[in-house]
Amino acid sequence: MTTRQTSVTIMTMINSEDKKFLEILDQAEPKALCLRAQISAMFVKKGEILIQHTNDWHKEYNCSKIGCIRNEMQIPSGHRREICYGVCAEQWCLALAAKEGISLEGSTLYVTKHPCRICSSMVAIAGIKRVVYQEGYPDTIENFDIFKSTKIKVEVGPNTKFKSPKVSKAHTI
Repeated sequence: MTTRQTSVTIMTMINSEDKKFLEILDQAEPKALCLRAQISAMFVKKGEILIQHTNDWHKEYNCSKIGCIRNEMQIPSGHRREICYGVCAEQWCLALAAKEGISLEGSTLYVTKHPCRICSSMVAIAGIKRVVYQEGYPDTIENFDIFKSTKIKVEVGPNTKFKSPKVSKAHTI
């Protein structure tokens, strides 16, 4: 199966407000607890950050104590997510927003990596209107582009001066 990114992307639409939110993400990204990858996400509406989080493990299963099962099994990035205790940054945001009663409908998702297929579907269901990401993700399948199908505007934003050199550019969960 060939994997590649197929969402329509436009770099020219990124503005100074977008860059401000990407700078915040780049500063938060190295704080992610996941042993495998550091990813940061936030949902913004009308210039206000509604919710923000990084990818981390579930609080009941501290991977720094039990180890990363996907690393131990040498599972490639983007594969076998079902065995991982890690939760994507986007999923953390969606769950916390639901828990706190925050509607994300009509908002923009800023994220340091293109959302995986599961997160893409959840974002579409939540009624997000726009996604701005910095780097690709290995499991985007040409015939399953939920963003394109649901007319969610997708744009590539630049890494900022706050992007940590410690954060792997190629690795995702």
